[in-house]
Amino acid sequence: MFEHVKIGAIALLLLLAGVVSHGLPHAMGVSTVGAVGMLAAAYLPRSYSLIPVLGTVLIVDAMNGFYAALAMAFVYAAHLAASFAVRSPLVRIRVQSVAIASILSAVVFYLISNITPMAMGFYPNTLAGWAACYVAGLPFLLKGILANAVFGGMAFTVIEWIGARNADRLAAAKRH
Repeated sequence: MFEHVKIGAIALLLLLAGVVSHGLPHAMGVSTVGAVGMLAAAYLPRSYSLIPVLGTVLIVDAMNGFYAALAMAFVYAAHLAASFAVRSPLVRIRVQSVAIASILSAVVFYLISNITPMAMGFYPNTLAGWAACYVAGLPFLLKGILANAVFGGMAFTVIEWIGARNADRLAAAKRH
């Protein structure tokens, strides 16, 4: 029972952190949702890991105003798929695994979310149209990688530092 409460508390804290951080003004493409997905994938069981990601985008969209349902569907699917994609690299938290997850999360989000302009008819449904759409999205891919690396890197660093500090305190307490 206690384990479910602990997991629920972590999911809720990630959701709140996601809403607060994503709700703050930020440049388009520089979002904390990827980092929230990385943290959820690393620290929550699969059945709980989508709650912070989905909750963050849903609550922030409710506050800022919803947009085209088709676009929302692709964006939400992209966030959820990106969160699932980083589970494997984040089995062990290391600099390399966070870097890989930062890139992987942004690439998965980019590949899926960039279907939106195509599906909404902003580009012709031709090879040239698809190429133009994905080329136009490259700056957002780079911003996404940067955002995931910075926000995710900072969050994992703080969490690992707190964990190490608490482990040191527990060890010291056991010696006395």
